[in-house]
Amino acid sequence: MLGTFLALMTDWMSRRKWQVALPMLNFMDGRNYHRNSAGFTLIEMMATIGVAAILMAIAVPQFLSVLPGLRLNDAARQVATDLQLARMRAISQNNSNTVTFNTSTGVYSFSLGSESYDIDQLYPGIALTAPTANPVFTSRGTASTPATITLSNGTAIRQVEVTPVGRVRIL
Repeated sequence: MLGTFLALMTDWMSRRKWQVALPMLNFMDGRNYHRNSAGFTLIEMMATIGVAAILMAIAVPQFLSVLPGLRLNDAARQVATDLQLARMRAISQNNSNTVTFNTSTGVYSFSLGSESYDIDQLYPGIALTAPTANPVFTSRGTASTPATITLSNGTAIRQVEVTPVGRVRIL
């Protein structure tokens, strides 16, 4: 088995697909180095790596400055989706469903079901400020207690609004 493996490897290596076209690597195989060999020289590789490093040095700080805004938008979408889910549960179970927000811990939970979500854990750096009221969805899908939930990341805010007709939207 080992002999077969070594024979296959020797055959594969003799095809020269694995070699880099550098004179210092090709002198070992006893053949002459040809200028038209396929591959990249060390200088070409170093120039490419240098250009890539410069581009990364420019792009990474820009990406990091955009990241908190993206995280804030994601958190607002998550809260809006969970509020719509609470509304659908109230309709499907023919019972009112209250979404309770605890701003000191950043956790919100539902009266129907045992789920609770921690904004601080899901989206680090996002703060949940006191909503105008805890939204209560009736069995008909309307909100008997409309509310506005505010999320912030220190520089920007997003508000999630629950209207009296039960519509949930991000402002």
